[in-house]
Amino acid sequence: MLVRNLDFLSIPKEFSKVEIEIYDNKSIALVYIENKGYSLVLKENGEVDSVFLLKTDILPHNVNNHADREDFINVIKMLLDKIYSVSDIKEYEKQHQEHVFLRLMDMLTEGDSVEKINEDNSETYKDIEKGFMKLEIDIMDNKINALNSSIANVSNNLQAAVDDIEENKWGNKIRKSIDQNNWG
Repeated sequence: MLVRNLDFLSIPKEFSKVEIEIYDNKSIALVYIENKGYSLVLKENGEVDSVFLLKTDILPHNVNNHADREDFINVIKMLLDKIYSVSDIKEYEKQHQEHVFLRLMDMLTEGDSVEKINEDNSETYKDIEKGFMKLEIDIMDNKINALNSSIANVSNNLQAAVDDIEENKWGNKIRKSIDQNNWG
């Protein structure tokens, strides 16, 4: 009998979403998926342009000194760069990625403009749910591939060791035979 616990695929039935306007009808939404991570959504005129999943254990109320903080901020920077790449805006008018990150996290923590999204009221929810399930499966596939690669390496190294031992045995037998028969 095979048994599989699919709890790792369980996604909360409701996400918390906050959104800030960045520039020229372009906004960034941050969706918090409890015990899974976040999704960053780039929107233009209210329509989803890009969706990124971030699997991390950063909590909205505790973002300082976390190992994933810089990576998270770099994804926001990439989204901001995409927004600003098609506009002629002065550098000092652009929003800084760390400030956007902190503002989004503060909005989640303070409950300021938090929208609850679920399967019934949001297409974004469905995309994120499918994306996280696919991400979990991809992570498992990567671990399995790494394990298979390690097993293959150990197997190859073991075979090489056996070959060396057999070669040494034959070499020792030949030497012993030569020594016993005084051929050398």
